[in-house]
Amino acid sequence: MLTPTTPNTTSIQNIHPVSDSSRVVASAIARITASDQTPPPDGAKQRSRLFIKGPIPFSWLQQANGLGGSTGIVASALWFYVGLHKSRRFRVDQRLDQLCCLTRQTRNLILERLQRHGLIVVHPKRGAYPTIEVRDT
Repeated sequence: MLTPTTPNTTSIQNIHPVSDSSRVVASAIARITASDQTPPPDGAKQRSRLFIKGPIPFSWLQQANGLGGSTGIVASALWFYVGLHKSRRFRVDQRLDQLCCLTRQTRNLILERLQRHGLIVVHPKRGAYPTIEVRDT
């Protein structure tokens, strides 16, 4: 007799953060996924405390969105990370991939595209996630 199996998925809550800034990102993303799964009580509006902290240069977003594909989604997620880390320089990790629903290969292509157009600077590290610096346009 066959028994149903659940797909092998990695939940954001199962990822162990490495540093304090990773814990901030992990808790913020965990709140996003938790708010998506929990329906609001009858008659109540669902509110999220998460937001992208600004100011974000409109010309920067416009240029990133014009690059096609999922570049605009990753660009918005990068500004989300800027607000969480309170710095324009931070290390990306697998949580960015999960937040944007992308593979690491797609993420790397998009980061290269953003760097080619002067929107970010990627500081690669061999065997580790790159550090990203978001630039002004």
